[in-house]
Parts: sequence; C-alpha cells; structure tokens
Amino acid sequence: MRQGMRVFAALLPAVLLAGCGESENRAVKPETVAGLRVQKIELRNVPDELEAPGTVIAAATAQVAARTMGTVLQVAVKEGDAVRRGQLLAQLDERELVERKDAAHAGSEAAEAGVGQAQKAMAAAQANADVIQKTYDRYVYLKEQKSVSPQEFDEISAKQQVAQAQLEQAKAALRQSQAGKEQAQAEAHVAESVASYARIVAPFDGRVVRRTVEPGSLVSPGMPLFMVEDTSRYQLQATLPTEALSFVKKGSVARVQLDAMTVKSLEGNVAEIEAGADPGSHTLNARIDLPRDVKVESGVFGRAYFAHGAKPALVVSVDVIVARGQLRGIYVVDANGLVHWRVVTLGQSTNGLVEVLSGVAAGDAVVLNPGVQELDGKKTAEIAAGGEEKSS
Repeated sequence: MRQGMRVFAALLPAVLLAGCGESENRAVKPETVAGLRVQKIELRNVPDELEAPGTVIAAATAQVAARTMGTVLQVAVKEGDAVRRGQLLAQLDERELVERKDAAHAGSEAAEAGVGQAQKAMAAAQANADVIQKTYDRYVYLKEQKSVSPQEFDEISAKQQVAQAQLEQAKAALRQSQAGKEQAQAEAHVAESVASYARIVAPFDGRVVRRTVEPGSLVSPGMPLFMVEDTSRYQLQATLPTEALSFVKKGSVARVQLDAMTVKSLEGNVAEIEAGADPGSHTLNARIDLPRDVKVESGVFGRAYFAHGAKPALVVSVDVIVARGQLRGIYVVDANGLVHWRVVTLGQSTNGLVEVLSGVAAGDAVVLNPGVQELDGKKTAEIAAGGEEKSS
C-alpha cells in the first residue's frame, strides 16, 4: 500500500506538468490572419539627397511706409485682404498738402503770365530795334555819300545802340521769366507729388500680410504702415550646409516637400544662392522657385532635397508603416509565420516610398497591407520569397 502511494506521488507531478503544458499550448495558440501580403525587403539604389530645411516666402514683398507727415483719416484694408496695384490702403489728412499744392500752382500760373509779358516786351524791343537799325543803315550810306552831317549820324548811331541794349535787356528778362516759370512748375510738380503721398496705395497686386496703423495715428516719413506680398509667385528659402556649394548652383533642380500640403513633392529650381557661407553657422541660404500653380502661403515649413549621386538603402511603401503614438513600426513575419511589430527609424521619403534607417534588415519579410488591424503576435500562412510579393 505504501509502495503504491509512493509510485502515485512520483507520477503525479509529471501528470500535472503534462496537463499544464497542454493547457498552455491551447491558451497561447496564435490566431491566423488570412489575406495578408508579405514581401522580403532588399537593398536598392536610391538617390542620395541633401536635405535643407526652409520656409515659404513670397518672391516679392514690399514694406509700405509713409512718405509724408500727417494724421491717418482712414484705413481701407485689413490683414489678409487681397489688393490690386494702386488700390487705396490708407488716407492721410491732406488739407495742408492741398494748400501747398494750390499755392504752388498759383505761383506757376503767375510765372507763366510773367513769361507772356516778357515776350511782349521783347517783341516791342525787337520791333523798335529793327526800325532804328534800318534808319541807321540808311545813315551809314548817306554818310558815305557825305549827305549827312556828323552830328546827325552820331545821333542815329546813339539811338541804334540804345535800341540794341533795350533788346538785349528784354531778352534777358524773358530768359529770367522763363527760368522762373520752370522753377515754379517744378515746385508745383513736387507739391502735386507730395499731395499724392496722402494716399497710401498698394505697390502691386497681392495680399496685405501685416498692418501697423490705425485711424487717428500720426505718421511720419519712413514709418512702416503695411506689409504687402506678391501672391503670384512663392519661393522656399532653404538653409544649406557649406558642402552644398560644390553641387548646388543657380538653376539646380530641387525636390521640395511642404508641410500641410496634399501633394507629396514638388519640383523647383534654385533662383538665388549665396556665394559664400556664414562664418558663424557655416550655412548659406538659397531661394527655390515653386511652381506657380501650387496653392501655398508664406510661412509654411518645408524641405528641399538636392540629389548628388546614389546610395544603397532599404525602401518600403509608406503604407507599410504603422504608427503607435509617436513611434513608427513595421510588421515583420518570422520563419514560422508569426507577425511581430518592430519600431523603425525612418529617413527621407519620396513618391510614396520611405527609407528605413534601422529596425529591419535586408531579407526581412514585412506585411505590405497591415491596415488598421492589430497583427502583433498573430500568424499568417504566407511566407514571402526574396524580393517577390506574395498574397494568400
């Protein structure tokens, strides 16, 4: 009896362990998921690109400032308003300027009247000089014929000299009045221009991006009032490292990606690039023209990519990437068909493909269509062949 009990006690742990093992196997048996497509990822040659962060700016931006002193009577636009060239932005009190303009015009009209009087005086002097000159010419002939006395000739000669002097004086007066007229007209033109400064207008078609003036403000020459940008053409102002000078030139093609844009990438050309780098930051700026048909606004962050050669890299479709909070991962299938979620580090992306810097290796089989379902720890019967896409 005791011997039987000892045998039972010895066999009991084995029986219990066997039972637990069967229970665990039944409990951890993974769920099989159908319809997954898996593929082994391999190294491929991709363009080696230099990344340069930047900000979208308008190709033309104007800071509209006051050109004369005055009180602001009206502000006609708000920030964000579209404007046309010559459209009123603000109106200054122009009463004093108009008075100056009217006075200048009155002076110009008076100077013009003075020119008319001087012309009449010169015409009279010219007529008198012509008559006396003819008389003097006859007296010269008579003197040669000894038909006139010396005293008579001296008298007519003196009259001829006086007439010529009067003519020259009239000509000088006319020139002086004409100069006065020109000066008065110039002053009137200046007064007209200054009077127009009371109207603050848009320098070109665009949009008001900033306003720093309110009705009732007293402004002075040079005080900034508005910032207007040309909305017809935008650029990405990118910051490049010093080594970019060796292959990025004016006219170079750049691939551009902008935040908050539906398009995946744009193509632009370098419009301007600094000839040398800043000695402190060892960087330089470049302006890249963006396509005119792209809807964008200034201030948007973006990146420019400049290709210079090729490099081997692991590249997958962006659809393969699964986000969990701030982490990014890929479902990898092992040799037994079990699916595991791996955290990865991503690099550059282009045309729906993204470079994987770490987390997976060449030859790993990844799930191509993870969707939104949770696959970690589940099983798929599909095993990918090297470089070929499989589907069940």
